[in-house]
Amino acid sequence: MSAARRLQLLAWAQREGAWIVEDDYDSEYRYDSRPITALHGLDDHARVVYVGTFSKVMFPSLRLGYLIVPPDLVERFLAVRQAMDLCPSHAVQSTMAEFMREGHFARHIRRMRVLYASRRAALVAFVERELSGRVTLMGDPAGMHIALLAPACNDAAIAARALREGLLLSPLSASCSGPSPLRGFVLGFGNTSEARMEAAVKRLGKLVDEGSGVSGSR
Repeated sequence: MSAARRLQLLAWAQREGAWIVEDDYDSEYRYDSRPITALHGLDDHARVVYVGTFSKVMFPSLRLGYLIVPPDLVERFLAVRQAMDLCPSHAVQSTMAEFMREGHFARHIRRMRVLYASRRAALVAFVERELSGRVTLMGDPAGMHIALLAPACNDAAIAARALREGLLLSPLSASCSGPSPLRGFVLGFGNTSEARMEAAVKRLGKLVDEGSGVSGSR
């Protein structure tokens, strides 16, 4: 959302007495411009519950996330949290806090942003070469995934076939509701080297051709 649209949403939340839950898990990774200020950073009326995690920017097995909660909700959130489980290890939390205080986390983010920008650029280049005219790239240059719109494909069937061949795709239609869902794929690049991408995208091109009834040389 643009900064202007974010301010409109915050004004609506204040006017209606509503809460906004902002899931901002990979906002650190934006490649063509500086990250847009989060809703929480623009919020002057404590209407935003800000949700984040270290699973993407560090590693999933850390199993450590966080909430920034408006003051009026702190006691209720604490009560629910204590009722759910015993919380993550204090040793893990303390270690992560020290890692951030000493500046290692900020350096890690800067280093990974360069790496992911390179991987994203490579994946986009392969997609544009191998799937030109059959898919449309969606979204801004940010995060650790790209989305491809492919309306002529049965994306769920192609994703199932790809999985049997060792290629992991997420069909867009699985995230849509209604009679006319978007069709296409979500591709992750965070854990895929550029050397492995070309063959994977070529394989995706063949699956898209076969799934849409288009013949081709790929």
